[in-house]
Amino acid sequence: MSPPAKTPLSTMAKLFRKKGSVAVTLDSTHFDKCSTLQEEEKSILSRFWILLVVTAILSSSLSFLIDRFTFAMGLLRSSLIGDDFLTVLGFDVFAACLARVIVRPTIEAEGSGFPEMKAMLFGKVLFNFLTLRVLISKALALALGVGAGLPLGKEGPNVHLAACIARVVDPKFFAKRVESSHGAHGAGGSGVGSAVSKLLLAATSVGVAASFSAPIGGVIFSLELMLPQTYDAFAYWGCFTASVVGSICYAVERSVTTGASGLLPLISSNVLPGEGIDTDFPILRLLIDIALGIVCGLAGGFWVKCHGYTAGRLKRWRLRESEPEVAFADNQEPLLSGERPRRNRCCAGLKRCLLWPLGGKWRDLFLVASVTAFNTYLASLLPLLGGKPQPLLISNIFDKTLTSHDEWLLPVGVAGTMFLCFLMKWVTTILALSSAIPAGVVAPTMIIGGLLGRVWGHVILPAWLVDMLLSKNGMPPTEADRGAFMARCAIVGASAFCAAVCRAFAMAITVFEVLALPNSVLPLTTSALASIFVANRVSLPFFDANLATRNLGGIPAITFSDSAIEPVMKVMKVADLSLCLPRQITLRQLLHMATGTALEQDFFPIISPLNWDLSCHGLLEGSMTRSNAQKLLKQLDPQGETPDLEIDLMDPKFQVPPDGSEPLVEGNPVRVAPDCTVKDVYLLMKVAESDGVVYVTDKGILQGSVTISDLMSRPCVL
Repeated sequence: MSPPAKTPLSTMAKLFRKKGSVAVTLDSTHFDKCSTLQEEEKSILSRFWILLVVTAILSSSLSFLIDRFTFAMGLLRSSLIGDDFLTVLGFDVFAACLARVIVRPTIEAEGSGFPEMKAMLFGKVLFNFLTLRVLISKALALALGVGAGLPLGKEGPNVHLAACIARVVDPKFFAKRVESSHGAHGAGGSGVGSAVSKLLLAATSVGVAASFSAPIGGVIFSLELMLPQTYDAFAYWGCFTASVVGSICYAVERSVTTGASGLLPLISSNVLPGEGIDTDFPILRLLIDIALGIVCGLAGGFWVKCHGYTAGRLKRWRLRESEPEVAFADNQEPLLSGERPRRNRCCAGLKRCLLWPLGGKWRDLFLVASVTAFNTYLASLLPLLGGKPQPLLISNIFDKTLTSHDEWLLPVGVAGTMFLCFLMKWVTTILALSSAIPAGVVAPTMIIGGLLGRVWGHVILPAWLVDMLLSKNGMPPTEADRGAFMARCAIVGASAFCAAVCRAFAMAITVFEVLALPNSVLPLTTSALASIFVANRVSLPFFDANLATRNLGGIPAITFSDSAIEPVMKVMKVADLSLCLPRQITLRQLLHMATGTALEQDFFPIISPLNWDLSCHGLLEGSMTRSNAQKLLKQLDPQGETPDLEIDLMDPKFQVPPDGSEPLVEGNPVRVAPDCTVKDVYLLMKVAESDGVVYVTDKGILQGSVTISDLMSRPCVL
């Protein structure tokens, strides 16, 4: 047999097989290093699962303790309703003001906490929100705020508390998160950074699951609101493990303490499987549910706008530190004499004395006290709402026999009473969520949606249409059928309105999971989808609207609006050759770029200019940070004696230093085409070692650049 013919490839392969030409030597040292890395990965995974289970147990137990505390306060308030109203009012106002005093020194404990969790998972480092001080302050203030009867949910705060518990239990596990938040390990890479991202995601899941004892809804809620991200099966199973463990722990503790023989649901309905759903017109009945979803979508989007406007106005008023006349008396000279007016000085001094016990501030406490007093007064006028904890109130709204009792009715009748309750919850929930105390939005909006569903059934739908929908085989409906129909309207309304506010389809799954009501899957899912599609045309989601006011509009722009599919060439910073580093450069030029040009620019592309290109474009060859440019100057010319020394920035020793130190030049920067979408650019930043910057090139020619800060700070508009 003749020997094989020589080819250029075979000749090159033969050369590389020579001794000393192999880049990686497969010896015992190599395999030992591989084994060491594998053992480190196993250790990280073991720590992750242990911390995950511990976090789920502790966070669900804390949620249970908060629920028991608020339930006891609710029962105490109910017992006081028949007594002196001023006693009830003073009780609620004191509890709410105490909650505000607790969180006043720790502003990170204010609000929901869910937007901050979303920002952290998108690469914004906010570790000051995950401390023991925040954990204690938020837990105490949340229990007092909900116990004061304010329409505040526990879902968002529970998510925040779970993340705080995870970091407090094992703070070293978060050590490398700052380094990896903008790089390869932020979400999809291996190592500690990836595990921390998945741990925060699991905390989001267990926070929602423990609030409703709904593990499936908690997982879908967390995954849904954190998209787009690069999550894998590891993150998926981590979410389910935390959610199931937390739900079981919460349900067991609740059942054991109440002496029940089984696991108790948080909310319930007494509607039977066939009641209020059997009809001769199933398509018409489904259209009625879709129409209710559309109404809830419009109402939910408008509610988010109302909350944003109200919260902004109240925050600006609350943060005003001093009155104009006091500032004039203290800081300005009088116009008509050389002595300050004694009256103004006396008033200012008296005011300081009065405000000294309050820490020099009064507006925040006045706001909380006013909102609490307003809520308590209106609740006392509406027996359906007054003094009931939110889970009990939701169960009452879902009760098919609600209209058979008349102790909660006002002289305006069933329809009028339901409408007044709906308006009261609409207004007081907006005010309570704007009061700078820990608050969630899911449970309060479920109540609003349930009341809206009742209004839909009692007020908007005519009686003849309801009778026609409930007729079966020509038989007229019974009062039990009508009551079950109204309860189903409330259930669908609660799911659809909450889905419209949060823009989360998981709300439909959560309601079905908790109630386990047959023949309700299609009404819940279709109405939720309709409400989400309609609400998308009205406003941003509740959590994204919160982020948009914090200079983090890029997150809702990526997750919610059509901005996610914009081409990157629309949002990139157009390349300017004066802000680029030529491959061949003198130290004088490098010093000028590193210290005196565009100080706000942290990254410099390295290019080879195209001399024949009249547009002054250049081929992208590498990338260098400002700090690395300064390090290179110190290495090559520490005394500044050779400023005209010319160097090649693409020299291999700058990309792979012989001493094993960190490379000063990135020889293969991440690049995308101009037609790549913004969403894909963000995902690429999460999984690639981009150092937070991606370059836009067309056939290798530099067009522009996009940084993670550019994406996070983009304005988001409908």
